[in-house]
Amino acid sequence: MKGADPRLLLHTLYGEDNWPAPFHALRALELVQEGTPIDDAVRRQRTTRRRIDALLSANNPFKDVVGVDWNDISSEAVAKSRRGLAQLLVGRAAELAFEDFYRQEMGTQEFELRDLREGRSDTDYRLLNGQKRPLYRINIKFIGSSFRRAPELVGLQPEDCFPLATYKIFNALKEQEQEHLPYIFLVVFVRTLNVDLIASHIPDKFAEFMAVLRTSPKTGLPRRDTEDRIITWTAQQRSPAFTLTYDRVRLAEWYVLSARKADKLLRDQLFDRVYGLRIRGFAQQFPSAELDMHFSLESDLVPLTFFSNCCATRVKRSWRRCLSVEQSSKIKRYALSMQVVTA
Repeated sequence: MKGADPRLLLHTLYGEDNWPAPFHALRALELVQEGTPIDDAVRRQRTTRRRIDALLSANNPFKDVVGVDWNDISSEAVAKSRRGLAQLLVGRAAELAFEDFYRQEMGTQEFELRDLREGRSDTDYRLLNGQKRPLYRINIKFIGSSFRRAPELVGLQPEDCFPLATYKIFNALKEQEQEHLPYIFLVVFVRTLNVDLIASHIPDKFAEFMAVLRTSPKTGLPRRDTEDRIITWTAQQRSPAFTLTYDRVRLAEWYVLSARKADKLLRDQLFDRVYGLRIRGFAQQFPSAELDMHFSLESDLVPLTFFSNCCATRVKRSWRRCLSVEQSSKIKRYALSMQVVTA
């Protein structure tokens, strides 16, 4: 499908007048070609007449703006972009599935789920109570494959192993201490979801367009914003790639791990569960690998359904009024094991 009209793609992703730089110059050019006076087009798109005059005389305006076009990209670049979009789509599906779970299990009267993804921080959401006071910071993690060598390297079964980069644990605990707000990792494990399968459903036009932007040597291109727009469009349109991903994620197993407990387990089982520390020259042998701590889904984490019940109980009523002594003790033990403040 090489040679797709970039203007149609940009209209799909950005609408009529919200094209970011440097694409805004292409939109101004299009307006001029449609009959809009050049001064009006320049003012509307916040570019310059000199720039539009140059594009009017260019043989390939898109290549003039971006630096490359469809003829300059390789099949390897397209495949890499396709897989990158698939990985982003998995993350978005997990976020939307969690929002649906939240609305179903916790309602919207006592709780508010504040979306923080646009800030591009390590926090995806904040959970607020009815008085708008934050209860938790939430970061969503996705597991789509099993660690086959887990029994040998970290003493866990492949289907029970959750890897988490040690620096993420450190940063999460640091943010928790700075804000005095519990930080939790929300983990979804989809055993049957293959990123390559999702990638095969990503439309060619999007994979190739991202390959063009990634191949270009020019700086300042809105690569990440364009990826986000593609993923948003794919989710909103309920495309086959998104539907395939969302349906499996929504039915998957969800778990919760607090930053405090993650840090405690990391310190207690450092050399047992961070096998990279036992390998001489680990960073040289695996330059792109992260130094991961490995957790047991069954023993170290708790199910999301149970955690959500703890949250609801915390806001609605006291432990002893809500539950029998036996139930209250059980939930308190879980809460203490997670190091989450619930009283």
